[in-house]
Parts: sequence; C-alpha cells; structure tokens
Amino acid sequence: MIEKVCQTIEKYNLLEKGDRVVVALSGGPDSTALLAVLAQISRNLNLTLIPAHFNHGLRGKESDGDEKFSRNLAKKMGFVFCSEKMNNRSSKKGISPEDFYRRQRYNFLNKVAKDHRAQKIAMGHNLNDQAETVLLNLLRGTGLEGLKGFLPKRDGIIIRPLMEISRQEIISFLDKSEIAYCRDSSNENRMYLRNQIRFELIPYLREKYNPKIEENLARLAEILRVEDEFIQNQVAQVLRSEFVQSGQNRVLLKRDFLNELSTAIRWRLFKTILENFSLSQNGISFAHVKLLDNLTQKNKSGKRVILPRKIEARREYDNLILEKTKAHLRQVKYRYVMNIPGTLYIKERNIKISAKLVKKEKIDFSDKNKVYLDRDKIKLPLVIRSRKDGDWFQPLGMAGRQKIKNFFIDHKIPSRKRDEMMLIVDRLSVIYIENMHLSDRVKITAETKKVIKIEIANR
Repeated sequence: MIEKVCQTIEKYNLLEKGDRVVVALSGGPDSTALLAVLAQISRNLNLTLIPAHFNHGLRGKESDGDEKFSRNLAKKMGFVFCSEKMNNRSSKKGISPEDFYRRQRYNFLNKVAKDHRAQKIAMGHNLNDQAETVLLNLLRGTGLEGLKGFLPKRDGIIIRPLMEISRQEIISFLDKSEIAYCRDSSNENRMYLRNQIRFELIPYLREKYNPKIEENLARLAEILRVEDEFIQNQVAQVLRSEFVQSGQNRVLLKRDFLNELSTAIRWRLFKTILENFSLSQNGISFAHVKLLDNLTQKNKSGKRVILPRKIEARREYDNLILEKTKAHLRQVKYRYVMNIPGTLYIKERNIKISAKLVKKEKIDFSDKNKVYLDRDKIKLPLVIRSRKDGDWFQPLGMAGRQKIKNFFIDHKIPSRKRDEMMLIVDRLSVIYIENMHLSDRVKITAETKKVIKIEIANR
C-alpha cells in the first residue's frame, strides 16, 4: 500500500521535499493509516508531520476517547500534537449541520497550518469515499464539477494521498501492521444520506450490477477532472478576452461573442461569473444559468432578471450586464503573505498565485501571467493585497515615486475597480499592479542574480 500511496503522491505532485504537513487525525482507520504511511516515507522526503485532531464533541465520551487515542498515537510516534474542541454549534442560516461542522474542522486545520508554517494539510479520504461523493452529488443533482468528486490537491494546500487506496486495503494494512484505530459510531447512522449510499446503495449496485462499482466511479471522477480542467481553462481564456469586461460587482459581456461560444463553455462561464459575486459560491443552480442563457439568446434589449445575492442581469442592446445592486455593494479588502516558494488562493478574486525562484535564463517576458522580480531588491515579507491609503509606486522607467491613487487616475482606472485590483507589496512599497506595471525598483537587470517568478492564474 505504501508504494501505491507514493505513486499517488508523485502522480499528482502532492508533496515536495522538506514540506511541513498537518495530518488531519480523527483516530479512525483512514487518518491513522495516513499518519502511519506518511511517517514511513517522511525520512526520504524530509517531511515534518503535525498530527491535528478536531473534537466535534457530538458523541460525548466517544469523541473524547478519539481525541485521547489520537494524542497517544502522536506521542508514541514522536510527533507534536494539536487539538481543539468545538464550542460553537449554531450553524448559519442556509448551511446544513454537516457542512457547518466540516467548515469548523477546516478552519481549525488551516489555523494549525498557519501556526506551524505548514505547506500542506493531508486528509485521509480514500477511493471508496470518492465513489460515495460522486453518487451523493449525482443524487442531489450536479454537473461535471460535482461528478469529478473531490480533488487530489485543492487550493495548493489540501492533499489526499489515500484517494486511490480502497477502504479494504487500508484496513488490511493496519491489521498487518498491528496498528490500532478507533471506530466512529456515527458512520453507522443510516439517517445520513452518505451512510445510506455506503451501506445500502453501493452494496446493491456491487451485487446486482458491477462488483467493481467503486473503482469505476473513482475512474469516472478522474476522467471528468481532466475534462473539467479543460473547460475551466477555456472559461479562463474567455474571461480574459476583450469581449468580457469585469469590474467590482459588475461584468459586461458582448452578446454576439457569447452566442459564438459552445453551449458548454457559455453555461460554465455564466456559472463562474455568478459564483464570483460571492465568496461562499452557494445558491447558484442550473435554473439561474438557463435564465442568463435565455436573456442572451432570446430576450429583447431592456429585459432584466433578479438572481440570488441581489444580482441583476439585464440586456442592453448588444451587451449582457450582470451587476450587484447598490444596496449590497461592499469594498473588497484582502491581505495574504506570500511564501517563496509557495502558492496562494486569493478567494476574494478567485485567483491562484504561485512564487518560486527560477534561473535567469528561464525568464519569459512574453507571458503576461508571469511576473519576474529581482530577489535581492525585495524587502520581505512579500504581501498580496488590495490597495490602501498612502500606497506608492515607482513606475517602470522612472526615477521618482507616484501615489497609487494618482497612478490609477492617470491610467483612467474606474473608481469602482481600484479597490478590487491586486497589488504585490514588499516592506517598502507596491512592486506590482495587477495586469499593469512592475516597479522599477525590483526589475530584472544585467546585474540580477536571483529571480523570483510570480505566476497568476484564474482558478
């Protein structure tokens, strides 16, 4: 099994040498096996493992027993152990209890990762979990994004090394290795749809139709991940085109251009734009996508519809405009510290940013999504954020400095777009303005010895 896990890690580039890894440890068989396997391969990869346990407290003494088991296991293996017990149990309106508990757990894991400067958070999801997820999404009603299941790597930090390992292989590995684990009684509760799928639907499909139903569903998810990535890339290109004009809380699309797109790309484009109006990305359904499609193809100029989150969509002659009503507008403020090397997901902008050191001969100035900086001229930390009062900048080719506010005015950047634009900042000043300019202070010159490559991509 260890060899298969190593193949999965290599296949999806889940780990790099020297990574600090938070291991989500519930005490169950999957997470226990995950910690055991990572412990065995940690020496070759020089990994630092931090087992972390989140006690939901939903099963009383049983939950506390899982925490105690996890602490003892981590101590026995020589690891620092982190834990937290959930106190707040009141979920927000519109969020199911299961989703609320999941978010609380991920908030804890992200906090542990931040406190321990970890690059990865390893989860114990396995092949059977993937099959159940695909069926769960299918029954609830989903498109390609739901059928691709969970990802081997998400947001550059969440990894799933066991996702190609079956539950049976995991139990066999633990039994042969004489490693104890806990059993969660809630996993047997048939009131949850996932457990109904696990104990009723999948056994029925396996016995009646296909003995390898889980493997086939996991393979389906893998195939669809590749196809979904292709569609995402196509949509990203459309969003960067001159026919799509995006600003804060407003998107304008050229109708003739939309109608030339394939239906698959157009539908995904609408879904992506609607989801980008909100950080939660919830509440958007196929019905809303179809409303936009009808507005684009069939309705006359002047027609408008109101969508979730107070988004107004309207036809204005040859344009389709989506805009958040003024009563719900708010400034987008964000700030993230960029590690080198490292990857960030800017949720407020739905942008992924990566940074790493590269050789000078690898520079490609023709790619507008890549920015190159002189490492020796940067005063760390490197920060990705929105603008704030007092920001200044040294435009490329100029000796003097200029306030960002005046720079935006000179370049006729609409006021509603200025707060949204992404800046890369070091300890002294702004050094890059999104899609615009690099600071003269950190430009690559003949004397440059160390080069940082910043790559920016729409997620």
